[in-house]
Amino acid sequence: MATTKTTPASDSAAGLIDERATSEGLLLALLGQHAMRRLRAAHTEHQMSPRQFHLLGLLHDRGAMSQRELGTVLGVDPSILVGLLNPLEADGYLSRERDPADRRRHVVTITQAGEQQLDRAAQAQRDAEDELFAGLTAAQREQLRALLRVLREQLTPEYTTACVSAETDRPT
Repeated sequence: MATTKTTPASDSAAGLIDERATSEGLLLALLGQHAMRRLRAAHTEHQMSPRQFHLLGLLHDRGAMSQRELGTVLGVDPSILVGLLNPLEADGYLSRERDPADRRRHVVTITQAGEQQLDRAAQAQRDAEDELFAGLTAAQREQLRALLRVLREQLTPEYTTACVSAETDRPT
């Protein structure tokens, strides 16, 4: 097994603080926080949370789903799911109907108003991403995306599944 040799701060050109300020993990965390704030603001401008955006995206991409299936794919407790669904239904962005074949089951469907709202929020997300990555060329953005996917593959299966389902509704 390879070991890394650490040198005392007096022997290195940069001190510990300088090294940490440029560490990949810390930079990724700081940039991730900034990106999340910006993307959350883009969604909030369209009266939805990132989870609600994801939820509408799933319905758009996969079609109608039972409430139980939706909760499973989103990885949220049924009580949390109801809190996500209720405002979207009140705003007319989705509908919940009892399944005629199984009256205990509710089927959730995105409405035309929901499709339009999702389109507006997706454009706001694309605009926010363009601002976040304005300093990169298209090739650099693609390289970054590829590197982030490699890192994501090393995550736990539960987290990777959540990321993949989030990516499937990611606007292009």
